[in-house]
Amino acid sequence: MSAYTIIKDKYGMPDVAYQSKYCTIWQVQEDFPWFPAEKIFINTEFKGKLFKAFTNLEKAGLHKEIKTFDGCYNVRAVRGKSVLSLHAYAMAVDFNAATEKLGQDRTNLSGQFVAIMKAQGIFWGGDYINRKDPMHWSLYNG
Repeated sequence: MSAYTIIKDKYGMPDVAYQSKYCTIWQVQEDFPWFPAEKIFINTEFKGKLFKAFTNLEKAGLHKEIKTFDGCYNVRAVRGKSVLSLHAYAMAVDFNAATEKLGQDRTNLSGQFVAIMKAQGIFWGGDYINRKDPMHWSLYNG
Protein backbone atom coordinates (compact mmCIF):
# COMPACT_ATOMS: atom_id res chain seq x y z
CA MET A 1 0.00 0.00 0.00
CA SER A 2 1.37 3.41 -0.94
CA ALA A 3 2.01 6.22 1.54
CA TYR A 4 -0.65 8.27 -0.22
CA THR A 5 -3.27 5.52 0.26
CA ILE A 6 -2.37 5.17 3.94
CA ILE A 7 -2.59 8.95 4.47
CA LYS A 8 -5.84 9.30 2.53
CA ASP A 9 -7.41 6.43 4.53
CA LYS A 10 -6.22 7.85 7.88
CA TYR A 11 -6.75 11.58 7.31
CA GLY A 12 -8.98 12.02 4.26
CA MET A 13 -8.28 14.88 1.89
CA PRO A 14 -6.12 17.85 2.95
CA ASP A 15 -9.06 20.23 3.07
CA VAL A 16 -10.03 22.86 5.65
CA ALA A 17 -11.44 20.19 7.99
CA TYR A 18 -8.14 18.26 7.83
CA GLN A 19 -6.13 21.42 8.45
CA SER A 20 -8.14 22.48 11.48
CA LYS A 21 -8.03 19.00 13.02
CA TYR A 22 -4.47 17.89 12.26
CA CYS A 23 -2.34 20.98 11.59
CA THR A 24 -0.93 23.92 13.50
CA ILE A 25 1.18 27.00 12.97
CA TRP A 26 4.46 26.24 14.71
CA GLN A 27 6.30 29.35 15.86
CA VAL A 28 9.49 27.37 15.38
CA GLN A 29 11.93 30.17 16.27
CA GLU A 30 10.41 30.34 19.77
CA ASP A 31 11.80 26.82 20.29
CA PHE A 32 14.81 26.99 17.96
CA PRO A 33 16.03 30.56 17.36
CA TRP A 34 18.57 29.29 14.82
CA PHE A 35 15.92 27.95 12.44
CA PRO A 36 15.82 29.95 9.18
CA ALA A 37 12.03 30.56 9.25
CA GLU A 38 9.87 32.15 11.91
CA LYS A 39 6.92 29.77 11.55
CA ILE A 40 5.74 26.65 9.74
CA PHE A 41 2.20 25.48 8.96
CA ILE A 42 2.64 21.78 9.76
CA ASN A 43 0.90 18.53 10.65
CA THR A 44 1.03 18.22 14.46
CA GLU A 45 2.35 14.64 14.46
CA PHE A 46 5.17 15.68 12.12
CA LYS A 47 5.90 18.72 14.28
CA GLY A 48 6.48 16.44 17.28
CA LYS A 49 9.04 14.36 15.38
CA LEU A 50 10.82 17.42 14.01
CA PHE A 51 10.91 18.98 17.49
CA LYS A 52 12.74 15.93 18.84
CA ALA A 53 15.07 15.78 15.84
CA PHE A 54 15.90 19.50 16.07
CA THR A 55 16.59 19.12 19.80
CA ASN A 56 19.02 16.28 19.08
CA LEU A 57 20.63 18.11 16.15
CA GLU A 58 21.18 21.12 18.41
CA LYS A 59 22.74 18.96 21.16
CA ALA A 60 25.11 17.47 18.58
CA GLY A 61 25.93 20.89 17.10
CA LEU A 62 24.59 19.77 13.73
CA HIS A 63 21.63 22.16 13.49
CA LYS A 64 23.91 24.53 11.54
CA GLU A 65 23.63 22.16 8.58
CA ILE A 66 20.11 23.54 8.00
CA LYS A 67 20.93 26.62 5.94
CA THR A 68 17.50 27.31 4.40
CA PHE A 69 13.90 26.30 4.95
CA ASP A 70 12.30 25.81 1.55
CA GLY A 71 8.74 24.90 2.40
CA CYS A 72 6.31 22.62 4.14
CA TYR A 73 2.65 23.16 3.29
CA ASN A 74 2.00 23.39 -0.45
CA VAL A 75 -1.06 21.90 -2.14
CA ARG A 76 0.39 20.22 -5.21
CA ALA A 77 0.95 16.83 -6.81
CA VAL A 78 4.22 14.92 -6.59
CA ARG A 79 6.39 16.20 -9.45
CA GLY A 80 5.63 14.14 -12.54
CA LYS A 81 2.74 12.21 -10.92
CA SER A 82 -0.97 12.65 -10.34
CA VAL A 83 -1.06 11.92 -6.59
CA LEU A 84 -0.91 14.63 -3.96
CA SER A 85 2.45 15.42 -2.44
CA LEU A 86 3.00 15.01 1.29
CA HIS A 87 3.48 18.78 1.23
CA ALA A 88 -0.27 19.07 0.55
CA TYR A 89 -0.79 17.50 4.00
CA ALA A 90 1.93 19.63 5.65
CA MET A 91 3.77 16.35 6.33
CA ALA A 92 7.00 17.22 4.52
CA VAL A 93 9.69 19.88 4.73
CA ASP A 94 12.48 20.84 2.38
CA PHE A 95 15.84 22.11 3.61
CA ASN A 96 18.80 23.50 1.65
CA ALA A 97 17.09 23.24 -1.76
CA ALA A 98 19.92 25.11 -3.49
CA THR A 99 22.45 22.43 -2.55
CA GLU A 100 20.21 19.37 -1.97
CA LYS A 101 18.60 19.21 -5.42
CA LEU A 102 15.91 16.88 -6.71
CA GLY A 103 17.57 14.05 -8.64
CA GLN A 104 20.96 14.62 -7.00
CA ASP A 105 22.64 11.36 -5.94
CA ARG A 106 24.89 12.86 -3.28
CA THR A 107 24.20 15.00 -0.25
CA ASN A 108 26.06 17.78 1.51
CA LEU A 109 24.53 16.74 4.84
CA SER A 110 26.62 14.75 7.28
CA GLY A 111 25.80 11.13 7.95
CA GLN A 112 25.23 12.00 11.60
CA PHE A 113 22.66 14.67 10.65
CA VAL A 114 20.77 12.18 8.49
CA ALA A 115 20.94 9.52 11.23
CA ILE A 116 19.53 11.89 13.88
CA MET A 117 16.61 12.87 11.65
CA LYS A 118 15.84 9.27 10.71
CA ALA A 119 16.10 8.12 14.36
CA GLN A 120 12.92 10.13 15.05
CA GLY A 121 11.02 8.21 12.36
CA ILE A 122 11.42 10.92 9.75
CA PHE A 123 11.81 9.67 6.19
CA TRP A 124 14.48 11.15 3.93
CA GLY A 125 14.17 11.71 0.19
CA GLY A 126 17.88 10.95 -0.16
CA ASP A 127 16.96 7.29 0.41
CA TYR A 128 14.53 7.18 -2.52
CA ILE A 129 15.51 4.55 -5.08
CA ASN A 130 14.35 5.98 -8.39
CA ARG A 131 14.66 9.75 -8.03
CA LYS A 132 16.53 10.95 -4.99
CA ASP A 133 15.33 14.13 -3.26
CA PRO A 134 17.88 14.97 -0.55
CA MET A 135 16.17 18.25 0.45
CA HIS A 136 12.98 16.33 1.39
CA TRP A 137 12.08 15.08 4.89
CA SER A 138 8.63 13.64 5.65
CA LEU A 139 6.34 11.94 8.11
CA TYR A 140 5.65 9.09 5.67
CA ASN A 141 7.85 7.40 3.09
CA GLY A 142 6.49 8.63 -0.19
